[in-house]
Amino acid sequence: MRKHGQKIEEPISCHNNRLYRDEEGTPSTLPFIDNVEELSKFIYLDKRTKKAIEQVSKFYPFTIPKFYLNLIEKDNPSCPIRRQAIPSPHEIMESGEIDPLHEKEISFTPSFIKRYPGRGVFLVSSQCAMYCRFCNRRRFVGKGWEPKLFWEETLEYLEKDDEIKEVILSGGDPLMLLPEELDYILSRLRAIRRIKTIRISTRIPVVYPEGLTSEHLKAIKRSAPLWFVIHINHPKEVSPEFVKTIRSLRKMGSIIISQTVLLRNVNDCPHILLNLFERLVHLGIKPYYLFQLDEVRGAMHFKVRLKKGIEIMKILRRNASGLAIPQYVVDITGGFGKVPVDYPYIKGKEGDLVRIESPSGLTGTYQDNGKRSKCLKCGFCKSVISG
Repeated sequence: MRKHGQKIEEPISCHNNRLYRDEEGTPSTLPFIDNVEELSKFIYLDKRTKKAIEQVSKFYPFTIPKFYLNLIEKDNPSCPIRRQAIPSPHEIMESGEIDPLHEKEISFTPSFIKRYPGRGVFLVSSQCAMYCRFCNRRRFVGKGWEPKLFWEETLEYLEKDDEIKEVILSGGDPLMLLPEELDYILSRLRAIRRIKTIRISTRIPVVYPEGLTSEHLKAIKRSAPLWFVIHINHPKEVSPEFVKTIRSLRKMGSIIISQTVLLRNVNDCPHILLNLFERLVHLGIKPYYLFQLDEVRGAMHFKVRLKKGIEIMKILRRNASGLAIPQYVVDITGGFGKVPVDYPYIKGKEGDLVRIESPSGLTGTYQDNGKRSKCLKCGFCKSVISG
């Protein structure tokens, strides 16, 4: 396995210069807040809180778009938007791992991660419009590491790896790239005919919708169809601006799904999540993943017990359309991959008779007496890796 260049796990003491793009994609005024004094102009912070934020940001920088700040309930210290965006002293008092998913061990270039057969993650940016306080890549996001230095190395690797059919653009946030940079990455990937599917993981439509310019949309349309995975955690994040941005992406031929992180005292409630997922479905977005929190250092105060998550999923399954039910998954600490976690509906088996509990709590039976399957000699197994 190849490992080159700067180690992304090393602490790097600088902020990248983040340029706001206007409608044409050119630099303009910065619509971000990244220091305590500016933040205190928007939200009241006492001296103790200011000091705590300053201390935390020495280790884990914060950046909040003014747009997202305006979604915060100013007089509510427990506001779910605030908890996701503003540093907490818990972040430097907790356990956890710097790289909980052991991505370093599966980095084939400094900006390409490959854990599963046939697909991998291309880290194209180390910047986000907002640094979520539970981010599992906080070891390098916002700390000055520059993936652009390794773009060509990764693209050359992808041209040679005959197994890769799907690439997920991530980071950081791919939509923080300038439009011409995004266009370049997408066009290079589309030129590799073996790569049939491209995903873009982003939080921009939620936290900084004005960051998606008309020039970005043109680049997206040129490489359509693209899959967009929108990171969204709470119904309060479904703003009119978010809705408008989603509609724009759909017009460009994008297919949109979502991922949500289960967060303690933010969205660990079936009513909150049902509201969110139903809103997303109404917008044409399929809820794809509900993630159990990765055990990243400094985010343990967001952790929800698995039992609670399973209970939430059971209630969702009882009340929501199948379209509004995501997979509840754990990305196993140590780099062992994602696995679904759900309520054990199968309650027992006696001979061929299987007892199964329904979402409403009633128990029925199913005769598990199908005949043994046999190979159809169709040849498809020759084109895929055996499981």
